[in-house]
Amino acid sequence: MTDFPATPPFVPRLEQTCYLVICRDGPGSAEPRKIHLKGHLDHVEANWTRYVTAGPIREPGGEALVGSIFLVLADTLEDAKALMNGDPYITCGMYETITYNEFSNSIGQYIGGKIWESAEAIAHRAAGGPSDDLSKGVKAS
Repeated sequence: MTDFPATPPFVPRLEQTCYLVICRDGPGSAEPRKIHLKGHLDHVEANWTRYVTAGPIREPGGEALVGSIFLVLADTLEDAKALMNGDPYITCGMYETITYNEFSNSIGQYIGGKIWESAEAIAHRAAGGPSDDLSKGVKAS
């Protein structure tokens, strides 16, 4: 395992909106998942710079896939949906539910630290203050 500092370092926040897309499989999804795997992989590989991360999900301790999670970079909800609608896993109807939520990628080893410089800045923002006291961000490439 990688050695990490005890306190997470400050990292710039992404300016582009991120959407958490949760797709839960419907009944009988195993067969369409197999049939459309290549098309799905072609789609996500062709658009890989639009994903912060993505992958299948399982129930805890389970082996069978029960859905997929995508963290999508998009300017609007419509843009995120347009990207997702190009994925054969979406268009084949294997997902019983698909939810979209705006997501703030704020802390963790995956982003390399935290996006705030102080707890006071976050408290100020949570109370409705301007985000000027938080990091200005960098454009996702």
